[in-house]
Amino acid sequence: MSSISNAMEALKDDFKSADDVVLEIYNKYFAKYFQREAEMYSRFQDTEVVITDKELEWIITSLPLELMSASDALAQFKQHNEIIKLTIKQRKNQSQESIDEEYRLMSIVYSCVISKVESKLSFSKELIMGAKKVWDARKRTEQVNPINEANSLPDYTPIKRQQYIHGGSLPDVNI
Repeated sequence: MSSISNAMEALKDDFKSADDVVLEIYNKYFAKYFQREAEMYSRFQDTEVVITDKELEWIITSLPLELMSASDALAQFKQHNEIIKLTIKQRKNQSQESIDEEYRLMSIVYSCVISKVESKLSFSKELIMGAKKVWDARKRTEQVNPINEANSLPDYTPIKRQQYIHGGSLPDVNI
């Protein structure tokens, strides 16, 4: 097992560099599509403040549009990854191994970014379905128990109260 630990330690800097590049590429090209979604997920998790209907409405109506843009960007990114792979295949006949390794590393990084974005897209779909369920449940509850507006309450006239005094009562007093 110590050889595995040694190998992990030796590759620690390479792993960190790769993680940093993946994060940098993700932030540059994709983070903007999922930023508000992360906020809405936090709102779903908040047990003290209930998610509002307006927030649910954004998840149900606007988030799918954001996902379309993210999907388009992902398709272009996948295309770039395929170009990298094709370039690697074409260059196999040439003897420029150092460049080929860089291309392979680049392809690995791109594949990681693609995987991360696909995971975010799947999560977004689940978030939309969850928001839809909450929305539907709220609307069913409102149909069963409609909420009356404050101005629909009947007008009440003040009632004359009698004041009780031990041993008798006083005459009618308006309070």
